[in-house]
Amino acid sequence: MSQEKSSALVRLLIVQALSVQPLAEVLEESGYELIRAGDAASARRVLQDAAPASAAQPDAVHRPRLILMDMELPGLPWAEAVALLRELAGAGVPVITLSRRQDAQQGGALMEAGATDCLLKPVRLSDLLALIERRIHPIARPVAAEPLRPVASMTVRERDGHCSWQTPQARALMLQYFPAPWADHARLPPEVLAWLHREALRRRAGAVPAGLTVAPRAGHLRQRLSFYLMPADPEVIGPGHWLLVLHEGDEAALVARLAKALDLPQAEAELLFWTLGQPVPRRQVHELGLSEDAYERRMRALCDRLGVVDPAQAVARARHALVPQG
Repeated sequence: MSQEKSSALVRLLIVQALSVQPLAEVLEESGYELIRAGDAASARRVLQDAAPASAAQPDAVHRPRLILMDMELPGLPWAEAVALLRELAGAGVPVITLSRRQDAQQGGALMEAGATDCLLKPVRLSDLLALIERRIHPIARPVAAEPLRPVASMTVRERDGHCSWQTPQARALMLQYFPAPWADHARLPPEVLAWLHREALRRRAGAVPAGLTVAPRAGHLRQRLSFYLMPADPEVIGPGHWLLVLHEGDEAALVARLAKALDLPQAEAELLFWTLGQPVPRRQVHELGLSEDAYERRMRALCDRLGVVDPAQAVARARHALVPQG
């Protein structure tokens, strides 16, 4: 987490395996400042560092307003996770837990240990964000700045089309283009799921990538919506999952224009398109299903392909290519 973020942002401590990235990314995109802890020892250190220095200084600089704890931490048995929850709750900060149904049914242990709220996974992110708002009751929470090039993306389980994670932009597009119950239940509608299965088979066979474009619902004056599968790291998006990127007509046209002008494959044009405004878009790395190392490798390869020395020059080339001619 950057140390340059405004101190006015509401700080949350998220206790979750560091390999599980999407939830943290959505919280940051929603305007919260995160303190991340990937294990019990890290969570304890955060609370120790944030402890009040004296009665005259009741709040330490990095004291979180709320704790979000995943009860499935690497190498931590259930009983020890409950003990950690008790320690965290004892610090006087509200704690929201995330757990599987079979764990949450163990005798109300989570509430007894001090949890403010207990949510079952998978949790709807809209519900989680609303609950966080209710628990912290900010007097004047600043509006989160929109990314200069917001990424509409989602991670989808190939087996059944379950959307494990979506950016706010992707959720909004799915709600606008598809009627209930698909978007409400975070499931791909049948036509998109059928395309995903076909495209996954084609990708494994080494075929040229192909997208899917759907028309808006009758009576809705919107552009066409396109779906693409993007290369992604399984460690980031999870095994058995694919990363889907969504575009409305105008964005799809711009990406196609960029690919043609700079002679780039679709995936590389996508990557370059989202660097516009941010030569190193750290917040978007995980939304694109990439680890930071993978992002750096792909950007180096892209710069070599374009004959430039760094991402800033690649961005300059992209902007020039997208300037209307004539």
